[in-house]
Amino acid sequence: MKTKLIGMEISNPIIIAPGPWTRGRDRLERALGLGAGALFTETIVSESYPDLKPRYDYSSVNCGVENIRLYSGADLETWIDDLNYINDKDRFGSDTRVIASIMGSSPSEAVYIARKIVKTGVDGIELGVACPMGEGPEIVAGDPAKVYEYARAVVEAVDIPVSVKISAATGNLPAVVKACIKAGASGISGIDTIRCILSIDTETGRPGLPTYGGYSGAPIRPIGLSAIAGIAQTTSLPIAGMGGIQTVEHAIEYIMAGAGAAGIGSEILIKGYDVVSECVAGIDDWFKKHDITDIEQIRGATLRYLKSFEEIKDENKHAEVKESCMDSECAKCIMCCLEDAISMDGRVLVDKSKCSGCGLCVRMCPEHKLELVW
Repeated sequence: MKTKLIGMEISNPIIIAPGPWTRGRDRLERALGLGAGALFTETIVSESYPDLKPRYDYSSVNCGVENIRLYSGADLETWIDDLNYINDKDRFGSDTRVIASIMGSSPSEAVYIARKIVKTGVDGIELGVACPMGEGPEIVAGDPAKVYEYARAVVEAVDIPVSVKISAATGNLPAVVKACIKAGASGISGIDTIRCILSIDTETGRPGLPTYGGYSGAPIRPIGLSAIAGIAQTTSLPIAGMGGIQTVEHAIEYIMAGAGAAGIGSEILIKGYDVVSECVAGIDDWFKKHDITDIEQIRGATLRYLKSFEEIKDENKHAEVKESCMDSECAKCIMCCLEDAISMDGRVLVDKSKCSGCGLCVRMCPEHKLELVW
């Protein structure tokens, strides 16, 4: 199932997001053997940053990850050697595209890195403009003028496609996307990690990690889906969606939100590289099962259902029991009803005169025994 990624065709829509899992010759070789359509390198900068100890925090409750990894732990010259190495080895027979993710502290530094990296034979450049760990709340990604300045400089400096990585911490997403378009970007990717403090020990007051970190993993997927849909409503450029992808269904969600490719990142950190090859095989099975022969049949399918708040009709809906429920120990629908419209009298009952049609009980029921009706 071929698709488009920053002005190039890739073999399938499963890609590998930037991260330490794509740093170094051994990891690059392993990533190239997973069958992904493309891989993004860990973010390359001029000077390496130390691998702090510890540098990760993890929530077993929601599978969220905080990292204070900052940028690459390898310097620019090492990256050049490693990328030259994998290309000298003909990428070990892989047809996975290699996109170099880069970041500079100024447009001129980003240009310097891009020009150096292009000589290694990479297929494209991803320009990062946000890092929530080492900066304050104000980031380049939130300023359309600065995004344009950075992106235009890199686009003009290289002769391969350039994508810009969008942050969810952007007040005016359409303006930032339009700045990327104006600058000549060939694609958009997103989202980057989100500034966070994942945990605090309530006995000592100590945070899990000693500084603000980047939040990734499953909990940011809803935010990522929203950002990708917003990007897709603003541009026809190819979009790489990333953030909280754990399964094939999550990748399909991103595609339906408007992405042409879906990137796996933190899940590799948690479960290992095999999650990528499993998703590559799984998405092919999903397409066959649903008789999809072209990704454009489903890409952006969700967008037509998204309306502005003012367009939503105030329809006269109420909850109704569609399948009798006598589970008095569950009572989730009763506990979540602010209107006291749901009760238990041997079985779940709904008082339609009290029900406001909020829909929460429908979502809370683990057995899907409630529905909204007119």
